[in-house]
Amino acid sequence: MQHNVQGEPRGQHFLLSKEVRDFTLWDIAQMSEEECFWKFVELRWGNIEKVVCPDCGTIDRPYARLKRGQLRCRSCHHHFSPMVNSPFADRKMEFKKLMMAFSLYTASAKGVPALFMSRLLDMQDKTATALTGKLREVLLTERDDEILTGVIEVDGGYFCGKPRKANVRLKSTPADKQAAIQARLNGDPFPNRKPRNKQEAKNWAKRMKLRRVVMVLREIHPEKGNGAVKTRVAIAYSENADVAAKLARQLVEEKSTIMTDENAAYTVLSTWYDHRSVQHAFQYVDPDGVNENQAESFFTRMRRAEYGTFHGYRPKYLMDYAQEFAWREDMRRTTEHEKLKDLMGRLFNTGLSKWWRGYWQGINRAGEYEVVT
Repeated sequence: MQHNVQGEPRGQHFLLSKEVRDFTLWDIAQMSEEECFWKFVELRWGNIEKVVCPDCGTIDRPYARLKRGQLRCRSCHHHFSPMVNSPFADRKMEFKKLMMAFSLYTASAKGVPALFMSRLLDMQDKTATALTGKLREVLLTERDDEILTGVIEVDGGYFCGKPRKANVRLKSTPADKQAAIQARLNGDPFPNRKPRNKQEAKNWAKRMKLRRVVMVLREIHPEKGNGAVKTRVAIAYSENADVAAKLARQLVEEKSTIMTDENAAYTVLSTWYDHRSVQHAFQYVDPDGVNENQAESFFTRMRRAEYGTFHGYRPKYLMDYAQEFAWREDMRRTTEHEKLKDLMGRLFNTGLSKWWRGYWQGINRAGEYEVVT
């Protein structure tokens, strides 16, 4: 039994309890191919007795062609897979391996790299890349769009476009050191390092063109201690007043309370909302409780994944990754089976993949997805 500071017993955190582990990779490893087949049928139609034929619409228990991995309608005799009209309609992978891949994806707190999945589940890296890409496409196209109400935290974080370090590492000049010392004495922020040569300046300018800002809006649970319950994300070129106002007007109910940092881009929000800000240069939370810790929590998860899991994002698919982590944040207090069920519900409602069906043959998204300007 764990105890709090006063010595009183307290319950174990939900995410550490065995209730969370209600459908794990180990459980799937002990299932047969047939059991995984029927599990997909159950996840799609709710049970195996009332399956909807995609051809004639008959609702009945179908015949099973297990060796072919298909069902046959009792009425029109149409053959179809449990994955019909979904991003995995053309799958050649065994149902058990596919189920294990989905479980691995949902269980990962900071995402799962395709190369790791390919090694763990014995599949080609191209297969794993397309598989995880399709799942991000599902989360993006089937994302929640309810209007946020109550208390909302808004913030922006910059990703992509980080300048590469110079080929030759140079020590700081005496002038740089003196400027840093003087800034510390004055309580000012450290001056930004300037490029030391034309080639480095050219490299920085090129990389800065790739820089994007991820805007996040998170609705806070009315009960203290439960964190955020809804997350919305968007991509923009910069964190400015036009972007902040446009997103807030689209995603937040008027007269709600919005909490931000001291960035001047958010001042305009006071026109429509109860806008409160915290001075991050001095404190994380002000005496009245104004903070944006849940927005920062989202960026913490996304940056950990950037450095430790994916080793970098690219502008073209930045929105896909941002939406993936928005989903992970909103599902963080659910069990493994609930996460899988939610993901499969979105997957079976998506239809065929638009961006990853034929990706390695050159069929993919033309550019970035809905950049807010």
